[in-house]
Amino acid sequence: MRQCLPFLMGLIATLLATQALAQTPVEVKLIAAIEENRGWCLDVRGPPGRTAPIGGLRSETCKTYTSTWPTEDQAFDKENISQNNEFRMIEYPDKCITLYEPVAGSFVSLETCDGRSAQSMTFDDAGHIISDVMPELCMTIGDRVLPGGGGRPLHIMRDVTFEKCDTKIDIRQTWELRAEWAGPQQTTAERPFTENPNAGSPKSQ
Repeated sequence: MRQCLPFLMGLIATLLATQALAQTPVEVKLIAAIEENRGWCLDVRGPPGRTAPIGGLRSETCKTYTSTWPTEDQAFDKENISQNNEFRMIEYPDKCITLYEPVAGSFVSLETCDGRSAQSMTFDDAGHIISDVMPELCMTIGDRVLPGGGGRPLHIMRDVTFEKCDTKIDIRQTWELRAEWAGPQQTTAERPFTENPNAGSPKSQ
């Protein structure tokens, strides 16, 4: 029994370490589909594989419809959100959502995680992402829709900012964490773009 004890202790330590390192990739997704039945997710600027954390975040069509799990430019560490009040990306584990400046309308940046108060965000029971340093501010997607550069159908985008928490715009301030695509959502408005308006017209044959 004494000979087995070191082995058992090592096994327990390994299991605990594995559990501590567990990461569940989730999309940070607006609950309301509005005019996009794939849903709206926080997204790093740039296509997958060529993302640019320096550009901060926007909201874009959720991309889980192409696979089972969140894509690299939309995946956040679920455990870190719930345990540490910190929105850390899995693809960029040293980058955290940061309140760029403590005013309504603030840019949502991705900066090196260093424990500063501007990176502490509460995901509350109502689905609001609230800045702990400015608790009157909620993460909000904009009301202007822009076309993306790819996807079938075309991806569409909206800016993301921190705005005053307001029941009048709650539909644009209420989020959820989603780990897996569950099919198209019911929309409440018509989709503004079916194809890229910036693309040139096809050449005649």
